[in-house]
Amino acid sequence: MLKPVEIYSSSSCCRFFRAVREAWHHSAFARWLRREPVWLTGKSGFVQLTWSAAVPAGWRSRAAQGLHNTGTFAGSSLLRTIVKNAWLLLFPLGAYPLIDYALRRGEIQGGLAGTWDELLLLAGLVLVAVRIAYRGLGTYRYTELEVPLFVYFGVFLFLFLIRSPETAVGIEGVRVYLEYIFWFFVGTGLLDTGRQARVFLAWFVFVCTVVALYGIGQYIAGVPVPSTWLDQAEAGVRTRAFSVIGSPNVLGSLLALCLPLSIAGFYTAGCWRRRAGYALAAAAMALCLVFTFSRGAWLAVFLGLVLFALISKPGLLWALGAAVLLAPVASPGITGRLLYLFSFSYLASSYRSGRIARWQAALERLSLHPLAGEGFGRFGGAVATRAIPGSFYVDNFYLKTAAEGGLIGLATFLWVIFAAWRAGYRAVRAAAQPASKMFAAACLGGLTAVLLHNFVENIFETPLMSTLFWLLLGVLVALPHLPAEEGRD
Repeated sequence: MLKPVEIYSSSSCCRFFRAVREAWHHSAFARWLRREPVWLTGKSGFVQLTWSAAVPAGWRSRAAQGLHNTGTFAGSSLLRTIVKNAWLLLFPLGAYPLIDYALRRGEIQGGLAGTWDELLLLAGLVLVAVRIAYRGLGTYRYTELEVPLFVYFGVFLFLFLIRSPETAVGIEGVRVYLEYIFWFFVGTGLLDTGRQARVFLAWFVFVCTVVALYGIGQYIAGVPVPSTWLDQAEAGVRTRAFSVIGSPNVLGSLLALCLPLSIAGFYTAGCWRRRAGYALAAAAMALCLVFTFSRGAWLAVFLGLVLFALISKPGLLWALGAAVLLAPVASPGITGRLLYLFSFSYLASSYRSGRIARWQAALERLSLHPLAGEGFGRFGGAVATRAIPGSFYVDNFYLKTAAEGGLIGLATFLWVIFAAWRAGYRAVRAAAQPASKMFAAACLGGLTAVLLHNFVENIFETPLMSTLFWLLLGVLVALPHLPAEEGRD
């Protein structure tokens, strides 16, 4: 009797997807994606050449050796312990949603609640610098993003200097684009082994499962939500899950980021208990994602999972197809909310005061200042709604960037985002171990979902999502360079 796997392997659907994958792998675009960028740093790269030209040879030699080889602090067990266990800082970052919620509900709002993540970022960067100084500059993981990020920072600082009628507003506005990118260097610089990366990702899955279960409880209890979250013309939607996040759309984006990781954990788990745990986590996140009733998150996670499946597990496409067919049956509210998207009532409402109206306003602002934009923090986001009378959320982070930074800012931002996605794709291709390759593909699928969700929401304006996006991108880029187990210090 044939097994299900054998039946699938011999099916025409499987042969079709195999042919598509083969065609993709041999296409000119895929070959270009796999090729090293011209600015890729390394022994002959741009950054290394600049370093060699600017720093005297003696200083370069001492920096390359590190403190533990020069006799300085060589016997310090405390410093050695800090360097070895610095990766544990990732655990509070994985618990970001829960820690932030606990602080916001406490008696210290506006104090530590508003700065704890920035203090953690500072600690992470210091730990990365200490590890490099102790082990030697040769241990720094050069990636293909240093040069694009350097150019990106320069362009956005230039736009800030020439287009900031109100300096305080401009600083707060440009911070959204610059501050959270430093988490990328924390993600690439604190891990030593693939096992550490998988433990951190498992912890992140656990935290998101707790967040999802809380959201499911909210939906079951029928927790009241603001009337602006629901359209009275939609049938079957009585409430929306928002969990500890405070927004169903941001919650949907968080679950879209993590759901592929839970599926990767299921396939790579070494025993049935772990596999069952990952399966329950995936089910909880998927169910909570449905209860957010965030159409943008639904579409984003679907496309992210399709990418994950095409890269690592084509058999998942069957499960995705079944989920698409069964979800409306399990929850009639899904059908009503999706069909309402194509109704005349929705289009009229959107043209009048919804997304389409806000997108048109963003394009009008762009036409007034096409090159340098309106100025950071002055349109379409959280900073503008606090500082500029009559402002609103544009619900499209890319149009917001175009309105505030002009075509120069938008082009630079899209270049960096594409360079980041390309770096993630190359990391998936470079991962040698099956478990690392699976988790790398899951990370890329989740990050892609967040990028897609930004077309209909200002997801990158949320510190939670910006932090986790760049942190997980750093972990993804580092994965191919991590040995399987702990090596000697």
